[in-house]
Amino acid sequence: MPFSRVPSLRPPGRRLVRSGTVLAATALLAVGAAGQSWASTPTLRWTTGSPAPVSTLQLPMSVDSAPDAAGMYFAYYTTLESGTRPYAGFQPEPVDANGHHALQAVFSSFNADATTTDTHCTYGADGGAGVSCAVRFAYTPGTMYSLVLKRASVSGDTQLMSGDVVATATGAPVAHIGTFGLPSASGRFKSADQGFIEPYLTAGCGQRVTVTYGKPVGTEAGTDHVGSLPTVADPASGSCLSTTSQTTGQGQQVTVAGNAVAADR
Repeated sequence: MPFSRVPSLRPPGRRLVRSGTVLAATALLAVGAAGQSWASTPTLRWTTGSPAPVSTLQLPMSVDSAPDAAGMYFAYYTTLESGTRPYAGFQPEPVDANGHHALQAVFSSFNADATTTDTHCTYGADGGAGVSCAVRFAYTPGTMYSLVLKRASVSGDTQLMSGDVVATATGAPVAHIGTFGLPSASGRFKSADQGFIEPYLTAGCGQRVTVTYGKPVGTEAGTDHVGSLPTVADPASGSCLSTTSQTTGQGQQVTVAGNAVAADR
């Protein structure tokens, strides 16, 4: 049974307070868990290098070290041709029932016209309109996993958006995040966008997490376009997080250090 705790997913830049839960048939989705997002957060820039929009995105990341606790969200914005913006990302979580390290993968839309029948998804996003999908899976620290986001099909006025997790090295399926429908005019994914690192729970401001971003891949008409390594920049002010970054053989390694004292200022 996937249990989902989904943070704001809104662009950083204003203080948010979240609360409330929505009960789905087989998933409990907390659309806005208790916690706060600070005025600014570290921001991410990524590109597939494609000269045109793509139907599939692969966004790779490894969590190299993290506490077995909730609180930090590593998010990617994705913008479709119409301008609507599905979001996706990874969140470290407490260990699972078998004592394994756990990650939660998220795929959500704030589009009021979004629809779903997927049991991993529920209506609502940060207390507003949309659809939020999530799943937890056991992971191995230092192993690269990719979010695979697709404009999977178009039928009449609706296009189906799917989100999955695969092992980056082999492409082997790891977990299904969820599917939702959007108006078919929403179109494909733009080839470059941004993202953020958010302490969506107060506890995130006391954590230290190291992740490695791999090169995004965009696929259209059977052709893969491989981008450059993402970059991460700290906010000018207002965040309880700071980052350091280095390029390794696996990708762009970023260490996020929380500062609980700064969060109380």
